[in-house]
Amino acid sequence: MVEKCKKYLKNNFSNGPKAKILIGTIAVAIILSATFINMRKTITMKIDDKEETFVTYKGTVEDVLNSKGVEVSPKDKIQPALNSKVSEGDTISIKRAVSIELTVGDKQIEVYTAEDTIEEMLEVEKEELKNQGIEFNEGLDEITPTLNTEITSDLKVNLVKVEVKKELAKEAIDFDVVVESDSNLDSGLEEIRQDGASGEKEVTYEIVYKNGKEFSKSIKSSKVLAEPVNKIVVQGTRKTLASRDGQLLNYKSVIYCESTAYSGGGTTATGTVPVRDPNGISTIAVDPRVIPLGSLVYVEGYGRAVAADTGGAIQGNIVDVYVNSQEEAYNSWGRKYNVAVYILAYPGEW
Repeated sequence: MVEKCKKYLKNNFSNGPKAKILIGTIAVAIILSATFINMRKTITMKIDDKEETFVTYKGTVEDVLNSKGVEVSPKDKIQPALNSKVSEGDTISIKRAVSIELTVGDKQIEVYTAEDTIEEMLEVEKEELKNQGIEFNEGLDEITPTLNTEITSDLKVNLVKVEVKKELAKEAIDFDVVVESDSNLDSGLEEIRQDGASGEKEVTYEIVYKNGKEFSKSIKSSKVLAEPVNKIVVQGTRKTLASRDGQLLNYKSVIYCESTAYSGGGTTATGTVPVRDPNGISTIAVDPRVIPLGSLVYVEGYGRAVAADTGGAIQGNIVDVYVNSQEEAYNSWGRKYNVAVYILAYPGEW
Protein backbone atom coordinates (compact mmCIF):
# COMPACT_ATOMS: atom_id res chain seq x y z
CA MET A 1 0.00 0.00 0.00
CA VAL A 2 2.91 2.32 0.87
CA GLU A 3 4.57 1.49 -2.47
CA LYS A 4 1.42 2.33 -4.41
CA CYS A 5 1.20 5.63 -2.61
CA LYS A 6 4.83 6.45 -3.43
CA LYS A 7 4.25 5.63 -7.10
CA TYR A 8 1.19 7.85 -7.20
CA LEU A 9 3.05 10.81 -5.66
CA LYS A 10 6.01 10.34 -7.98
CA ASN A 11 3.79 10.42 -11.01
CA ASN A 12 1.85 13.44 -9.87
CA PHE A 13 4.35 15.54 -7.90
CA SER A 14 7.82 16.83 -8.63
CA ASN A 15 10.89 15.21 -7.16
CA GLY A 16 11.83 18.25 -5.06
CA PRO A 17 12.66 18.18 -1.32
CA LYS A 18 9.18 19.16 -0.25
CA ALA A 19 7.69 16.34 -2.20
CA LYS A 20 10.01 13.89 -0.54
CA ILE A 21 9.07 15.09 2.95
CA LEU A 22 5.39 14.84 2.12
CA ILE A 23 5.83 11.33 0.80
CA GLY A 24 7.69 10.24 4.00
CA THR A 25 5.08 11.77 6.30
CA ILE A 26 2.21 10.08 4.54
CA ALA A 27 4.01 6.75 4.60
CA VAL A 28 4.56 6.92 8.39
CA ALA A 29 0.94 7.83 8.92
CA ILE A 30 -0.17 4.89 6.86
CA ILE A 31 2.10 2.48 8.79
CA LEU A 32 0.89 3.78 12.19
CA SER A 33 -2.69 3.49 11.05
CA ALA A 34 -2.20 -0.09 9.94
CA THR A 35 -0.47 -0.98 13.23
CA PHE A 36 -3.26 0.62 15.25
CA ILE A 37 -5.83 -1.30 13.25
CA ASN A 38 -3.97 -4.56 13.90
CA MET A 39 -4.02 -3.91 17.71
CA ARG A 40 -7.78 -3.55 17.79
CA LYS A 41 -9.60 -6.72 18.80
CA THR A 42 -12.99 -7.77 20.13
CA ILE A 43 -12.91 -10.16 23.09
CA THR A 44 -15.33 -11.60 25.63
CA MET A 45 -14.75 -11.64 29.37
CA LYS A 46 -16.67 -14.01 31.68
CA ILE A 47 -16.56 -13.48 35.44
CA ASP A 48 -18.50 -16.27 37.15
CA ASP A 49 -22.00 -15.96 35.66
CA LYS A 50 -21.49 -12.51 34.12
CA GLU A 51 -20.33 -12.05 30.54
CA GLU A 52 -19.18 -8.91 28.65
CA THR A 53 -17.94 -8.43 25.08
CA PHE A 54 -15.83 -5.33 24.28
CA VAL A 55 -13.09 -3.89 22.07
CA THR A 56 -9.56 -3.60 23.41
CA TYR A 57 -6.14 -2.63 22.15
CA LYS A 58 -4.29 -4.34 24.99
CA GLY A 59 -1.88 -7.14 24.22
CA THR A 60 -2.05 -9.48 27.27
CA VAL A 61 -4.74 -10.83 29.57
CA GLU A 62 -3.27 -8.92 32.51
CA ASP A 63 -3.30 -5.66 30.53
CA VAL A 64 -6.93 -6.22 29.55
CA LEU A 65 -7.95 -6.84 33.17
CA ASN A 66 -6.07 -3.77 34.36
CA SER A 67 -7.71 -1.66 31.69
CA LYS A 68 -11.13 -2.85 32.86
CA GLY A 69 -10.29 -2.40 36.54
CA VAL A 70 -10.75 -6.10 37.26
CA GLU A 71 -8.80 -7.30 40.30
CA VAL A 72 -8.05 -10.96 40.84
CA SER A 73 -6.98 -12.85 43.97
CA PRO A 74 -4.30 -15.54 44.02
CA LYS A 75 -6.96 -18.27 44.35
CA ASP A 76 -9.11 -17.09 41.41
CA LYS A 77 -8.96 -19.28 38.32
CA ILE A 78 -8.07 -17.33 35.14
CA GLN A 79 -8.08 -18.75 31.65
CA PRO A 80 -5.90 -18.07 29.73
CA ALA A 81 -3.02 -17.12 32.07
CA LEU A 82 -2.32 -13.47 32.93
CA ASN A 83 0.78 -13.31 30.71
CA SER A 84 -1.00 -14.81 27.69
CA LYS A 85 -1.45 -12.66 24.58
CA VAL A 86 -4.99 -11.92 23.51
CA SER A 87 -6.29 -12.18 19.96
CA GLU A 88 -9.46 -11.34 18.10
CA GLY A 89 -12.40 -13.38 19.37
CA ASP A 90 -10.65 -14.64 22.54
CA THR A 91 -12.57 -15.30 25.75
CA ILE A 92 -11.11 -14.53 29.18
CA SER A 93 -12.74 -16.59 31.93
CA ILE A 94 -12.45 -15.79 35.62
CA LYS A 95 -13.87 -17.98 38.34
CA ARG A 96 -13.81 -16.25 41.68
CA ALA A 97 -12.57 -18.21 44.70
CA VAL A 98 -15.18 -18.73 47.42
CA SER A 99 -14.76 -19.44 51.10
CA ILE A 100 -15.63 -22.85 52.52
CA GLU A 101 -15.37 -24.13 56.09
CA LEU A 102 -13.34 -27.29 56.61
CA THR A 103 -13.74 -29.04 59.97
CA VAL A 104 -11.31 -31.73 61.13
CA GLY A 105 -12.10 -32.91 64.64
CA ASP A 106 -11.97 -29.84 66.89
CA LYS A 107 -10.16 -27.79 64.26
CA GLN A 108 -11.90 -25.46 61.82
CA ILE A 109 -10.15 -23.67 58.97
CA GLU A 110 -11.32 -21.40 56.17
CA VAL A 111 -10.30 -22.41 52.67
CA TYR A 112 -10.55 -20.20 49.60
CA THR A 113 -10.94 -22.13 46.38
CA ALA A 114 -12.14 -21.75 42.82
CA GLU A 115 -12.22 -25.49 42.16
CA ASP A 116 -15.42 -27.16 40.99
CA THR A 117 -15.66 -30.06 43.47
CA ILE A 118 -14.44 -30.99 46.95
CA GLU A 119 -12.16 -33.63 45.44
CA GLU A 120 -10.47 -31.07 43.18
CA MET A 121 -10.13 -28.63 46.06
CA LEU A 122 -8.39 -31.21 48.27
CA GLU A 123 -5.95 -32.04 45.47
CA VAL A 124 -5.11 -28.40 44.66
CA GLU A 125 -4.87 -27.35 48.32
CA LYS A 126 -2.94 -30.50 49.36
CA GLU A 127 0.29 -28.74 50.28
CA GLU A 128 -1.39 -25.83 52.04
CA LEU A 129 -3.54 -28.20 54.09
CA LYS A 130 -0.49 -30.33 54.87
CA ASN A 131 1.24 -27.24 56.26
CA GLN A 132 -1.69 -26.93 58.65
CA GLY A 133 -1.38 -30.57 59.72
CA ILE A 134 -4.23 -31.87 57.57
CA GLU A 135 -3.83 -34.72 55.09
CA PHE A 136 -6.64 -36.49 53.27
CA ASN A 137 -6.26 -40.21 52.66
CA GLU A 138 -8.82 -41.20 50.05
CA GLY A 139 -10.39 -44.59 50.68
CA LEU A 140 -9.71 -44.37 54.41
CA ASP A 141 -10.75 -40.96 55.70
CA GLU A 142 -14.43 -40.04 55.78
CA ILE A 143 -15.67 -36.82 54.26
CA THR A 144 -19.10 -35.22 54.06
CA PRO A 145 -20.55 -34.16 51.76
CA THR A 146 -19.12 -36.54 49.16
CA LEU A 147 -16.03 -35.79 47.08
CA ASN A 148 -18.05 -35.07 43.91
CA THR A 149 -20.11 -32.38 45.65
CA GLU A 150 -20.04 -29.07 43.78
CA ILE A 151 -18.39 -26.27 45.73
CA THR A 152 -20.54 -23.27 46.58
CA SER A 153 -19.96 -20.29 48.81
CA ASP A 154 -20.10 -21.02 52.57
CA LEU A 155 -20.09 -24.79 52.00
CA LYS A 156 -19.31 -26.72 55.19
CA VAL A 157 -17.08 -29.78 54.78
CA ASN A 158 -16.42 -32.26 57.58
CA LEU A 159 -13.33 -34.46 57.37
CA VAL A 160 -12.96 -37.40 59.74
CA LYS A 161 -9.41 -38.67 59.94
CA VAL A 162 -9.46 -42.46 60.12
CA GLU A 163 -6.50 -44.47 61.33
CA VAL A 164 -6.36 -48.27 61.55
CA LYS A 165 -3.86 -49.91 63.86
CA LYS A 166 -3.11 -53.49 64.78
CA GLU A 167 -2.50 -54.48 68.37
CA LEU A 168 -1.00 -57.74 69.59
CA ALA A 169 -2.04 -58.95 73.04
CA LYS A 170 -1.59 -62.07 75.12
CA GLU A 171 -4.70 -63.10 77.02
CA ALA A 172 -5.67 -65.84 79.43
CA ILE A 173 -8.02 -68.62 78.36
CA ASP A 174 -10.39 -69.50 81.16
CA PHE A 175 -10.57 -73.14 82.15
CA ASP A 176 -13.85 -74.99 82.44
CA VAL A 177 -15.11 -76.66 85.60
CA VAL A 178 -16.12 -80.24 84.85
CA VAL A 179 -18.41 -81.85 87.41
CA GLU A 180 -18.36 -85.65 87.62
CA SER A 181 -20.37 -88.03 89.74
CA ASP A 182 -18.82 -90.70 91.94
CA SER A 183 -20.98 -93.40 93.46
CA ASN A 184 -18.15 -94.31 95.83
CA LEU A 185 -18.35 -90.89 97.44
CA ASP A 186 -21.15 -90.07 99.86
CA SER A 187 -23.87 -87.78 98.64
CA GLY A 188 -23.26 -84.16 99.61
CA LEU A 189 -19.50 -84.55 99.56
CA GLU A 190 -17.33 -82.94 96.92
CA GLU A 191 -13.71 -83.44 95.96
CA ILE A 192 -11.37 -81.63 93.58
CA ARG A 193 -9.71 -84.34 91.52
CA GLN A 194 -7.80 -81.92 89.28
CA ASP A 195 -6.93 -78.26 89.72
CA GLY A 196 -7.71 -75.96 86.82
CA ALA A 197 -5.09 -73.91 85.00
CA SER A 198 -5.70 -71.03 82.60
CA GLY A 199 -4.38 -71.28 79.07
CA GLU A 200 -2.89 -68.49 76.99
CA LYS A 201 -3.65 -67.09 73.56
CA GLU A 202 -2.19 -64.45 71.29
CA VAL A 203 -4.84 -62.13 69.89
CA THR A 204 -4.43 -59.64 67.05
CA TYR A 205 -6.86 -56.73 67.33
CA GLU A 206 -7.73 -54.20 64.65
CA ILE A 207 -8.44 -50.83 66.25
CA VAL A 208 -10.09 -48.04 64.27
CA TYR A 209 -9.48 -44.47 65.43
CA LYS A 210 -11.56 -41.55 64.22
CA ASN A 211 -10.06 -38.12 64.78
CA GLY A 212 -7.63 -39.69 67.24
CA LYS A 213 -10.27 -41.42 69.37
CA GLU A 214 -10.88 -45.16 69.47
CA PHE A 215 -14.02 -45.94 67.48
CA SER A 216 -14.05 -49.74 67.24
CA LYS A 217 -11.98 -52.75 68.17
CA SER A 218 -12.30 -56.18 66.59
CA ILE A 219 -10.42 -59.46 66.65
CA LYS A 220 -8.65 -60.22 63.38
CA SER A 221 -6.90 -63.42 64.44
CA SER A 222 -6.24 -65.56 67.49
CA LYS A 223 -3.63 -68.23 68.18
CA VAL A 224 -3.60 -70.57 71.18
CA LEU A 225 -0.21 -70.65 72.90
CA ALA A 226 -1.18 -72.97 75.76
CA GLU A 227 -4.35 -75.00 76.21
CA PRO A 228 -6.23 -74.58 79.51
CA VAL A 229 -6.47 -77.46 81.97
CA ASN A 230 -9.99 -78.10 83.17
CA LYS A 231 -10.80 -78.24 86.84
CA ILE A 232 -12.43 -81.56 87.71
CA VAL A 233 -14.83 -81.59 90.64
CA VAL A 234 -16.28 -84.90 91.83
CA GLN A 235 -19.62 -84.94 93.61
CA GLY A 236 -20.64 -87.94 95.64
CA THR A 237 -23.84 -89.76 94.77
CA ARG A 238 -23.59 -92.56 97.31
CA LYS A 239 -26.49 -92.47 99.74
CA THR A 240 -26.17 -94.27 103.05
CA LEU A 241 -28.69 -95.39 105.64
CA ALA A 242 -28.32 -97.25 108.89
CA SER A 243 -30.22 -100.54 108.94
CA ARG A 244 -31.96 -101.96 111.98
CA ASP A 245 -28.95 -104.08 112.77
CA GLY A 246 -26.62 -101.06 112.61
CA GLN A 247 -25.23 -101.69 109.14
CA LEU A 248 -24.57 -98.78 106.82
CA LEU A 249 -26.29 -99.45 103.53
CA ASN A 250 -25.58 -97.52 100.36
CA TYR A 251 -28.68 -96.81 98.30
CA LYS A 252 -29.34 -95.29 94.90
CA SER A 253 -32.74 -93.71 95.45
CA VAL A 254 -35.68 -93.76 97.82
CA ILE A 255 -39.38 -94.18 97.01
CA TYR A 256 -42.18 -93.51 99.46
CA CYS A 257 -44.89 -96.12 99.16
CA GLU A 258 -48.07 -97.47 100.65
CA SER A 259 -47.36 -100.90 102.13
CA THR A 260 -49.46 -104.00 102.84
CA ALA A 261 -48.43 -107.53 103.83
CA TYR A 262 -49.20 -111.03 102.61
CA SER A 263 -48.38 -114.67 103.61
CA GLY A 264 -49.16 -118.23 102.54
CA GLY A 265 -46.07 -119.41 100.68
CA GLY A 266 -46.45 -120.53 97.06
CA THR A 267 -44.28 -119.37 94.17
CA THR A 268 -43.41 -115.77 93.30
CA ALA A 269 -43.72 -114.15 89.88
CA THR A 270 -40.02 -114.79 89.39
CA GLY A 271 -40.36 -118.50 90.25
CA THR A 272 -38.87 -118.35 93.73
CA VAL A 273 -40.41 -119.26 97.08
CA PRO A 274 -41.28 -116.19 99.17
CA VAL A 275 -39.44 -115.92 102.48
CA ARG A 276 -39.32 -113.74 105.52
CA ASP A 277 -35.85 -113.49 107.02
CA PRO A 278 -35.45 -110.55 109.44
CA ASN A 279 -31.71 -111.11 109.52
CA GLY A 280 -31.30 -111.74 105.79
CA ILE A 281 -33.19 -111.00 102.61
CA SER A 282 -36.96 -111.29 102.55
CA THR A 283 -39.44 -111.16 99.66
CA ILE A 284 -41.73 -108.32 98.59
CA ALA A 285 -44.19 -107.82 95.77
CA VAL A 286 -43.91 -104.68 93.67
CA ASP A 287 -45.20 -102.95 90.57
CA PRO A 288 -42.35 -103.63 88.08
CA ARG A 289 -43.02 -100.32 86.39
CA VAL A 290 -41.94 -98.61 89.61
CA ILE A 291 -39.39 -101.04 91.05
CA PRO A 292 -37.84 -103.52 88.59
CA LEU A 293 -38.12 -107.17 89.53
CA GLY A 294 -34.85 -108.47 90.90
CA SER A 295 -33.99 -105.21 92.66
CA LEU A 296 -32.48 -105.32 96.14
CA VAL A 297 -34.30 -102.92 98.45
CA TYR A 298 -34.50 -101.91 102.07
CA VAL A 299 -38.03 -101.34 103.39
CA GLU A 300 -38.23 -99.09 106.42
CA GLY A 301 -39.40 -101.10 109.43
CA TYR A 302 -39.10 -104.40 107.49
CA GLY A 303 -35.51 -104.84 106.39
CA ARG A 304 -33.72 -105.95 103.26
CA ALA A 305 -35.73 -107.68 100.57
CA VAL A 306 -35.75 -108.66 96.95
CA ALA A 307 -38.47 -107.43 94.62
CA ALA A 308 -39.46 -110.90 93.42
CA ASP A 309 -43.24 -110.94 93.30
CA THR A 310 -46.17 -109.03 91.84
CA GLY A 311 -49.88 -108.78 92.59
CA GLY A 312 -53.09 -107.61 91.00
CA ALA A 313 -53.57 -104.95 93.68
CA ILE A 314 -49.96 -103.80 93.55
CA GLN A 315 -50.21 -100.83 91.22
CA GLY A 316 -48.00 -97.76 91.41
CA ASN A 317 -46.18 -96.86 94.59
CA ILE A 318 -47.37 -99.86 96.59
CA VAL A 319 -45.30 -102.73 98.01
CA ASP A 320 -46.60 -105.95 99.58
CA VAL A 321 -44.15 -107.39 102.11
CA TYR A 322 -44.10 -111.12 102.83
CA VAL A 323 -44.64 -112.30 106.44
CA ASN A 324 -44.84 -115.71 107.98
CA SER A 325 -48.52 -115.73 109.05
CA GLN A 326 -51.85 -114.19 108.24
CA GLU A 327 -52.10 -112.88 111.80
CA GLU A 328 -48.80 -111.04 111.38
CA ALA A 329 -49.98 -109.68 108.04
CA TYR A 330 -53.17 -108.22 109.51
CA ASN A 331 -52.25 -107.40 113.08
CA SER A 332 -48.54 -106.76 113.13
CA TRP A 333 -48.03 -105.05 109.76
CA GLY A 334 -51.46 -104.11 108.53
CA ARG A 335 -51.47 -101.18 106.10
CA LYS A 336 -48.85 -98.45 106.30
CA TYR A 337 -48.44 -95.20 104.45
CA ASN A 338 -45.35 -93.20 103.37
CA VAL A 339 -43.05 -96.12 103.94
CA ALA A 340 -39.51 -95.42 102.70
CA VAL A 341 -38.30 -98.02 100.24
CA TYR A 342 -34.57 -97.63 99.49
CA ILE A 343 -33.26 -99.05 96.21
CA LEU A 344 -29.94 -100.66 97.17
CA ALA A 345 -29.15 -102.23 93.80
CA TYR A 346 -30.86 -102.88 90.50
CA PRO A 347 -30.97 -106.27 88.79
CA GLY A 348 -27.50 -107.41 87.79
CA GLU A 349 -25.80 -105.05 90.24
CA TRP A 350 -25.72 -107.34 93.22
